[in-house]
Amino acid sequence: MTRPPGASWPSNKVFVQKLRYLTCYILIGSYARWQRGEGSPPTLAALQRTAVASPRQIAGFIKDLRHGGYVVAEQQESDRRRYHLRPTAALIQEVARSPLAFLAASERLEPSSRPLLAAISASPERMCDWLGRSVDCYQKDDSLFAPFRTIVQLTERECGYPLMAAILGTHYAAQRGVDAGLPSLTYRVLAERFQVSRQHIGNMLAEAERLGWFSIAAGGHLRAISEDLIAEFETWSAGQMAHFRGLAEQVCDPGGVAPKTMAE
Repeated sequence: MTRPPGASWPSNKVFVQKLRYLTCYILIGSYARWQRGEGSPPTLAALQRTAVASPRQIAGFIKDLRHGGYVVAEQQESDRRRYHLRPTAALIQEVARSPLAFLAASERLEPSSRPLLAAISASPERMCDWLGRSVDCYQKDDSLFAPFRTIVQLTERECGYPLMAAILGTHYAAQRGVDAGLPSLTYRVLAERFQVSRQHIGNMLAEAERLGWFSIAAGGHLRAISEDLIAEFETWSAGQMAHFRGLAEQVCDPGGVAPKTMAE
């Protein structure tokens, strides 16, 4: 989750803040449900009714996503005057970064009889269906985020999730004596990696220290981290692994119905 963005378009600015991520997540869920014949077309108006940001924010965000090639507006076959929103493979891949990481971790801990990660990763259609079923679970009962108040608070800020991953990754890397993936946790390194200002990084680190979550020493070294944060992160991570692995097993079930093919 801390690797540099792979595209020149600033996808980090779009996907690494909770409200924007959830908007994309819900759009994928609506599209997947519609593809299964279980819901209405995923229009902008429908997304504005169900997503967690304001209608104006949603409209502006979708405009940015269309500009970046992450969402396409397509005419509906039943009524050519109406359009629905289709998430592209690029959007699905971005939203799936964290779920795929948890699925990979689950398979490292307990190898499956079928290569779930490879099967999900190889097909945008299957990945869309997989994420869509996750959205269904989230909308029925939010056990993915609601019980984890510190993680939610951290990820509400711009680049909060990758920053949290960098801090926890540094903590675990130090325990194991391996490379953490970042040269240090200085303002400069974090700001350049996550494409935000040094001031923004400084504000988040100051808030984290004030709330007792973690603190960074001069030179960018992790000085302290809360045992409560570690416990919450590990509980949340275990739940994420179980959630996405269970859904992967459903989607990859040979007896299941194959999802429809998506246009590029």
